[in-house]
Amino acid sequence: MAVDKNKFKVVTQLVIDKLEGGYYNPEWHSTGDSRYGSSGETMFGIDRVAGGSINNTTAGKQFWGIIDKVKTKPVWKWNYLGGADAPQLKEHVVDIMYPVYEKNAKNYLSAEAKAIVDADSRLLFHFIYASWNGAGWFKKFATDMNKAVASGEKDTDKLVQVAIDSRTKEGLKSGSPPNSLIAQGGRKIAGFMNQIKDVSTKAEKVVKKNPLITALITSLLIVSGYLIYKYTIKNT
Repeated sequence: MAVDKNKFKVVTQLVIDKLEGGYYNPEWHSTGDSRYGSSGETMFGIDRVAGGSINNTTAGKQFWGIIDKVKTKPVWKWNYLGGADAPQLKEHVVDIMYPVYEKNAKNYLSAEAKAIVDADSRLLFHFIYASWNGAGWFKKFATDMNKAVASGEKDTDKLVQVAIDSRTKEGLKSGSPPNSLIAQGGRKIAGFMNQIKDVSTKAEKVVKKNPLITALITSLLIVSGYLIYKYTIKNT
């Protein structure tokens, strides 16, 4: 089953805000970090060179179309976050990454593991970010997660630690040394994973304790729609 698109959107935008930087153009900027030497023009982690086919999707074309229309060297400095166009650009990133995540999850996560991942914002964050890391890394992280779940581990706090260890304790191949960029990201994630859990938990508690909220919102939408309808009929 596919993860809820609205939940995916919220968590993906957290990935962008917490881990993926703003604009980078190798013709305009220099990072001073050789690890980024092969990077192409990049925004919110979407690489125009390394991104491959995702840039040719409808969402990818819309994403780069906006950037090409508005970017200027004086304004779009290294790590520029898009200004007024940022919300729309992030919406396109969600549309770009949603099928990428689902494809990777279908290919590499067991059905049981995916259900657990999709239900926990922290694990979902880890695997959405893994879709930025690439299919090879997603497979490596999924292999570790599948193994833990198959062994009977269902405690999501412990599975979060499996996710962190996957990033920080070894490389792409089992037993190989950690990749510096992946491990760096893993350490960052470890620092705020509980914040993601807390935000999710608080939101769920609000809904559970206030079941009238949903009914109220629904009623307001219905009333608003009716008033708009009446106004339209009256003025036509």
